[in-house]
Amino acid sequence: MCNTIIHGIPVESDPSLSREEINKLVYEVIQSWTWEGRKLGKVEIIRDGQWMQVHSYEQPFIQVVPMRATLQE
Repeated sequence: MCNTIIHGIPVESDPSLSREEINKLVYEVIQSWTWEGRKLGKVEIIRDGQWMQVHSYEQPFIQVVPMRATLQE
């Protein structure tokens, strides 16, 4: 797998894919996730014979809550 960062998103891709193919696929994923209002965290592109699997992962959401607020309830 080749590792790179495209538009701030970590991308792992099959080495047989050209940079142009990878950019196009990642751009399409970014557009669809932005349209849905979701934060994209990572993309994996795997060639499987004549098919390509595109795995996209949502950026985790972490919220820090003060202990006092939870203990007073």
